[in-house]
Amino acid sequence: MLRVIQFRLGVRLYSVKTVKKDATKYTDTINLPRTRFPNRLTAAKREEQERQILKHKISAAYEYQAQHKCKPTFVLHDGPPYANGQLHMGHAVNKILKDITLRQRVVQGQQVNYIPGWDCHGLPIELKATADAAAGEQNALDIRQKSRAFALEAIELQKEEFRSWGILANWQPEHIYLTFQPEFIANQLHLFYNLYERGLVYRDLKPVYWSPSSKTALAEAELEYDANFVSPSVYLRFALSGLKASGATQGKEIYALVWTTTPWTLPSNQAICYNSSLDYVLIRLSDRNPNELYLMASALVDDFQASTEILCEIVERLAGSALADCTYQHPVDKAQTALPFFAAGHVQDSKGTGLVHTAPAHGPDDFLISLAKKLPIKCYVNEAGIYTEEAPGFLRNKSVLVEGNPLVLQHIATDVVYASQFEHSYPIDWRTKQPVIIRASEQWFIDTDKLKAPAAAALERVEIYPRVNAESSKKALLTQLHKRPYWCISRQRAWGVPIPVLYRRDNKQVVLNAALIQHLCELLSNERSMDFWWSKPLEELLPDELLKQLGCKADELIKGSDIFDIWFDSGSTWSAVLKKQPNQMADMYLEGYDQFTGWFQSSLLTSIAARNCAPYKALFVHGFTVDEKGHKMSKSVGNVISPKQITKKYGTDVLRWWVASHGTQHMSITVSDKLLQQAADNLSKVRGTLRYLNGVINQKEQQQDLSIPTGSNSYLNQYILHSLLGFEEEIEKLYNAYEYNRVVATIQNFIANQISGIYVHLIKDRLYCGDDQQLQSIRHTLRHCYLLLCKALWPIAPYLIEESWSYYEPSGSAFHEQSVHASEDWRDAKVSRIVNAALDIKRLVNQQSGDVNSWHLSVSIKCCSQRQLELLCALNGQLNVSTTSSELCEILQVGSVILQPDVDAAAESATIDLQTLKVPLCPRCRRYSLVKAQQEICMRCSSILSARK
Repeated sequence: MLRVIQFRLGVRLYSVKTVKKDATKYTDTINLPRTRFPNRLTAAKREEQERQILKHKISAAYEYQAQHKCKPTFVLHDGPPYANGQLHMGHAVNKILKDITLRQRVVQGQQVNYIPGWDCHGLPIELKATADAAAGEQNALDIRQKSRAFALEAIELQKEEFRSWGILANWQPEHIYLTFQPEFIANQLHLFYNLYERGLVYRDLKPVYWSPSSKTALAEAELEYDANFVSPSVYLRFALSGLKASGATQGKEIYALVWTTTPWTLPSNQAICYNSSLDYVLIRLSDRNPNELYLMASALVDDFQASTEILCEIVERLAGSALADCTYQHPVDKAQTALPFFAAGHVQDSKGTGLVHTAPAHGPDDFLISLAKKLPIKCYVNEAGIYTEEAPGFLRNKSVLVEGNPLVLQHIATDVVYASQFEHSYPIDWRTKQPVIIRASEQWFIDTDKLKAPAAAALERVEIYPRVNAESSKKALLTQLHKRPYWCISRQRAWGVPIPVLYRRDNKQVVLNAALIQHLCELLSNERSMDFWWSKPLEELLPDELLKQLGCKADELIKGSDIFDIWFDSGSTWSAVLKKQPNQMADMYLEGYDQFTGWFQSSLLTSIAARNCAPYKALFVHGFTVDEKGHKMSKSVGNVISPKQITKKYGTDVLRWWVASHGTQHMSITVSDKLLQQAADNLSKVRGTLRYLNGVINQKEQQQDLSIPTGSNSYLNQYILHSLLGFEEEIEKLYNAYEYNRVVATIQNFIANQISGIYVHLIKDRLYCGDDQQLQSIRHTLRHCYLLLCKALWPIAPYLIEESWSYYEPSGSAFHEQSVHASEDWRDAKVSRIVNAALDIKRLVNQQSGDVNSWHLSVSIKCCSQRQLELLCALNGQLNVSTTSSELCEILQVGSVILQPDVDAAAESATIDLQTLKVPLCPRCRRYSLVKAQQEICMRCSSILSARK
């Protein structure tokens, strides 16, 4: 009757079999793995374990590496998360990818620099902080105080959760950055003035994206797009004069046919644009008076007929140049004088009619025409998206988006040729999810036209990871850069950094100099916030000496009420946070792909503007989390899985393992219970491997000298050490390429195949039942397996590694204090060829042995290749002699081997012959045969036990 002792290693369950009646006699003589490192933890125990590791190990790791690791320092600049609400899976992906990146540098002996930060201003914080107060009850100071308190509370909550994920950083207040810190703001004010002085920042009246729901201008990066937005699709007629045509038009009423999706902008119309290189036609419409002729581009007649089902008869063809002297009657205000036609390159014959309604207050192209032709910019819309008192009477105090379109169309009903609806992609406010408009207003801008060429040149020198997406990522970044018309950096809110500008009361002229900026920065240093900009009157804010330098009296000035766009806040972080770094440059920025229009852009533009170089050497771009159906996670849909849910159920390392496995492969990162359970299962197998290795090698201080010369090891020992060297090189290469999913796969494969499937499986007889010298050699080898696995795993699963290490070195040293490297002395390609030749034979044995215990087998091997014969001889010694204790027997896991050359020249590969030996096996080792009936144990076991007495 057998007694079975089992120990799991990775996916394999190893068994040591002993005869029950001899258990007291032999069990204690077997070298079973022994460790107190548990195979699994309860949820409560795991939570307590993580708390202790975080407190005693992980929290000290950042400062330790800063003092002990070598330079050059790797600088990863933290794109600041928004100080607003609970953390979600996107935060987890971002912060954990950053941490893996930092930790892999640390294990390679490099010092890292990482300063966590938060983006603290902006409308979402302002809205949440003031949600419970009536608008009339709030002044700017109230809003700022509530917003600051809200942001600080959010920062503390987020910081604790970031720390719980094991993020490598110094989280003390003096070692993080916040965009409302006085020092940060002072740096930002100086940067703004620097750009202003060099003509790269200016104030102007321009049409910008405007959010009526937020009552502020928006940058391109603050827009989302509703792909199913429905707008009016209207063909309108404008009464036309001055057209030089043939006699066929005599006595006819001629109209310009214009297509628009924004009828609400028609009151601001100032011109019609055409393209002088296009061909135009006059057409007669089947449902209209035959004396009415309509002008449009000839290439669009078919589209018009298909869209409206109105038949068209072409009366005359005209060159675009014939429209130069045309004028028309305003569609809404018939009393206006005749308005002009202008040639313009933005007019195309791909959509519409080839004639474009032009309202300079509501379109970038329209605005450029107004500059060139000195048209007035008439804006009848206020910051809430409501028509002002200057608008036509029937529109005053009406919402342009809700009431504007139907009211305008009703007013000009006789000129509406055809009206329908048009579903298209339309910009919406990224926070309120409400549609935006384009509206002219006085704003501050950065002149991106001057920056695009040097910014594009700088991007060519930036590395982008992962490499598989590098080309498309760089193209996307360059596309966003080139299509950006300008950067509006002013916002009309209270919670933010004020744009530090004064204006003359009489003519609104900008008043700004270096002395004013310096004075404001000194006040900021004393007051510790910019609230004084709102609380202090100018008489108190500006000393007499400064007023003299400004050349104004206090009552002649007014303070600007705009704040900086938060992208200017975060875009200037490089100049504040990287001051101590060479060239104020980061080795890497690591963010989601949405930052092509956000932080990557704003940081690049401010850096190019300030010192004509990029703020980063490399970009690491990751995707966004979705549910298992590919849908964006949303509370309203009910498909949200939060990081807290995952860490509570599975533990922090499972969250990190999932991020490493899936965070760098695709732009859509699937979060599902199935994938999380898979991550938990995989990590459990890794834990089992570490436990097994812990049990074999024992605690560090209990070990004997393990520095055994490589040459005295068995071939299997040398083989796994050679493999370890290759494993370390491959892992380092994959880490340096930021292919963390392949790191995970490589670790799992190495454990399952090399360590468990080959080495541990084949040396278990020597390990359990061998002599002390063999055990020492195995422990030496497995110790290196353990160390290099810890090195590979620590960036991804630091809690597991620190826990495991505490059982290996319980004296208090943490893994991050170690320096682990494979030895070049282990490289031995010949050893690899020798063992692989034996493994080829073992596959043949496995195929032919069936269910027989392989230790009962006698194997005869015939080699047709001299090279193969020489390789196998290294493991077996003599030819044509049966051996029972050679390393070839050990690898094949058989009772005996006879190795012979094959005289049959026609054979293409080695052949084997198996015979089953009908002899009992040793009750201690279950390997060697008992050749004599009176033997209790085999000669090998007898010799070992005798030596121990």
